[in-house]
Amino acid sequence: MTWIIKRTSDGRGGHISTSSYDLRTKSGWPLALKSVKMAAVYAGIFKGERGDLDPALLPKVFVVEKKRKVFPDMWWGESALLIISDALRRVIEAHDPGKHIIWPVEMLTKRGQPYPGPFFAFVPAVHAAAISESHSDVRISEERFSPATPVISAHTSPRFVHLNYSYDVGVLCKDIPDANLWWDHGLSFPQLLTSDALHDAIVAAGLKVIPMKRVMEIDD
Repeated sequence: MTWIIKRTSDGRGGHISTSSYDLRTKSGWPLALKSVKMAAVYAGIFKGERGDLDPALLPKVFVVEKKRKVFPDMWWGESALLIISDALRRVIEAHDPGKHIIWPVEMLTKRGQPYPGPFFAFVPAVHAAAISESHSDVRISEERFSPATPVISAHTSPRFVHLNYSYDVGVLCKDIPDANLWWDHGLSFPQLLTSDALHDAIVAAGLKVIPMKRVMEIDD
């Protein structure tokens, strides 16, 4: 079976507010300071777009906006970058060795004190398109611009297929990749899916991760 990992922006979806800033050196993410455009490209890859990342340009220090006593083993941070514990890193690498991008990061309090780690940033690097629009709970939108707008010409944007927050999803078995975790591009916006094997290993290890929901698998 397959599971979808939720990505809502509130606590139910595993979001912890952070900013990429090192209070000790009073410096932000060097890439963002160097190129806002490139930082946006990297943020898009964190959110599931296809692309390559230069290890030298990745964010490595984060400030946690609200002080915490403990952290979960997985959460969405700044720009939807996933942060994971060492325990979860070991589980993921045991199931998908060498398939994803993982690097160590520091988490700081707002006073610049480091939280005990280790912590790792995590970018799933396998991509597929197994989600079936017709078997999923989705809504369709077409954003329209007014002809009276002086700057933007009248036109209709591309058709967007949004997954509703029920997270009711159907996936085509023939399109499931040879991986236990992947970004799925069956809809307009990437969704993070995981195999039954990885899900069960996470549960067996007692790890606290972003909520998941079982999806329906379709054979035809």
